[in-house]
Formats: sequence, C-alpha cells, structure tokens
Amino acid sequence: MIYHMHFDRGEIMSDLTKVIIFIFSMWILQGILSYFQIRNFKKVVGTMKKEGKLLIGQQKGRISQGIIVILAVDKDNKVVNAQEMRGITVFDRFKVKEEFINKSIDEIKKELPSLKDKKTAMALKKAFD
Repeated sequence: MIYHMHFDRGEIMSDLTKVIIFIFSMWILQGILSYFQIRNFKKVVGTMKKEGKLLIGQQKGRISQGIIVILAVDKDNKVVNAQEMRGITVFDRFKVKEEFINKSIDEIKKELPSLKDKKTAMALKKAFD
C-alpha cells in the first residue's frame, strides 16, 4: 500500500509564520526584560554613588552564571556598601553582601585567595584593578 502525503502550501507557510512570530516575540520580550535589568543596575549604581567611590567588577559565565560586584568605598578605603548580582537570566537582582561591609579594601584583597566562591573572588579582583 502506498500513501501519498499532500501538504497544503498555506498550511506550511502558516506554521513557518507562527514560528517566526514566536521567535520575534521572544526576542522582543528579552529586550524588554534586559531594559529593566539595566534600569535596576543604574538605580543601584546611582544610590551607591552617594555613599562613596564605586568599585565595579564582573565575572562573566559562558553557560554558567555571571556575577557583578559593586563596592561603595569611603575616603579611608573602607567598604560602606557591597552589592552582588549573580545569575544567568534577566530576572536576577542585586543583593547586599554583608561579609564585605566595614572591611578595608586591603582586608578583602588578603581574603581573596581563601574565598570559597571563586567567581566572586574574580569579580572583586577585577573591581580592584
């Protein structure tokens, strides 16, 4: 028995059109969410800038999560605020890093080799460079 498959051109184009519209919609959504993440970054930087000099470092992950660390430092090189954003999606937000607050930059530099989180250590190292 031989079966003949008949495809309607309109049906195929309709499916292709749906796929293209879906991909385009996801691209637009990703752009909108990226905008809000950048807006959050600027807001955090703007707030922390009032607290002192800023040191910003990032460690990108290709497939794994990336990290951005922001330290606000006073005139004595003491950290008055520390925030970290880590993740791989546009939904990630900054969180306070209490373990760095009230420490001098030199103290944190000495602790870098012993930090368990190597990505945070790399981001901090880049912030200090």
